[in-house]
Amino acid sequence: MTFIFKDKNKLSPRYIPKELPHREEQLKDLLRFYMESLENRESIQLKTYQIIGDVGTGKTVTTLRFGELIQEEGKKSRYEIKCVYVNPKQHGGNRLLLFRHIVQQVEPNIFSASYSAEELMIELMKFLNKKNKYLIIIFDEIDYALRHIREPLIYNLTRLNEILPEKRCNVIGVIFTARNNEYLRRLDRAELSTLGRFYVEFKPYTARQIYDILEKRVEEAFYPGKVTEEVIEFIADITAAPPISGDVRYALDLLLYSGRLAENRGEDRIKVDHVRYVLGITSPIITEEDILYLSDIGKIVLLSIARALRRKRDPYIRFDEIIDELEEVKKEFKIKSLTLRDVVKNVQDLEYRGIIEVKGLTEIGITRVPVEKLNNFLDMLIKRLVSRS
Repeated sequence: MTFIFKDKNKLSPRYIPKELPHREEQLKDLLRFYMESLENRESIQLKTYQIIGDVGTGKTVTTLRFGELIQEEGKKSRYEIKCVYVNPKQHGGNRLLLFRHIVQQVEPNIFSASYSAEELMIELMKFLNKKNKYLIIIFDEIDYALRHIREPLIYNLTRLNEILPEKRCNVIGVIFTARNNEYLRRLDRAELSTLGRFYVEFKPYTARQIYDILEKRVEEAFYPGKVTEEVIEFIADITAAPPISGDVRYALDLLLYSGRLAENRGEDRIKVDHVRYVLGITSPIITEEDILYLSDIGKIVLLSIARALRRKRDPYIRFDEIIDELEEVKKEFKIKSLTLRDVVKNVQDLEYRGIIEVKGLTEIGITRVPVEKLNNFLDMLIKRLVSRS
């Protein structure tokens, strides 16, 4: 068998590269912003930082790399800093679950299932102060959270310094990311007062920038000579143009699937034709990252929707058709406990994530895929979902 990949994980959305081409300045700005807070322990104050940018513009990977670097800098200065990453798509659909995740990442021993959201944060503040430890919270996709969660998340997180007013607040900062600044309209005056209206914008990558990013990833993920400059340039040009408009996640998916296709065909390198074939069966609306971070029930519901759409060969299906398909999927995967409420909740969640479109009980579908490639796309989507279920 011909081997093309050196390490597929280097194309995964979970991988954090040491080098971030075309996000170095943004990374330096983040470090400067929070390193200033560490110069005088007695004057440390909670500082918020907002990053706005469309999907695939490097927001998450930049903040995660920042987390690694600030923890390393803290050790040099004898500060014990913990960076906690929280994403409502991955870590919970309400404030209590998200706060539990934060606390458990810092110190599992102070967690109790009986604590309310407020009690959890009080115990966390006490722990940090007592142990002289410092915390930075990276809250990814706050715009998704505000659509999904009605509780006062931003108010709570930006006022952590008020929990123990007589003591120093050992939360150095909270970093929020969002796809656009529309979420600011959802905030009341008190939330805007503590959060502020200033944000740093991550603009979409250009074709040249995408080429540089892919070139680095190719070095790490593939054996030498397996991906030509022509292939990298082709993927970069496609990714920079509408409708993908600079989403590097999709570019990495194209590389991954093209590599798999070449290996399965027994060929010794990726060719432009491999990329063209993959383009015909994929779509930027559902990337590897989207599927990776769905809950198990979310994957089952999406699988049922995809199969129902393929069976009907129509852009839309009815809710009852999803339920019918779900019965077969439940038998296939030996799932017993799945309520109607679970299904409704996950259909709504898939809509919030932008994966499906819901126009009511009679019109549910994946509409941003051209009709002529919908069936091929659904076939590939089903294979991906089944492999992860």
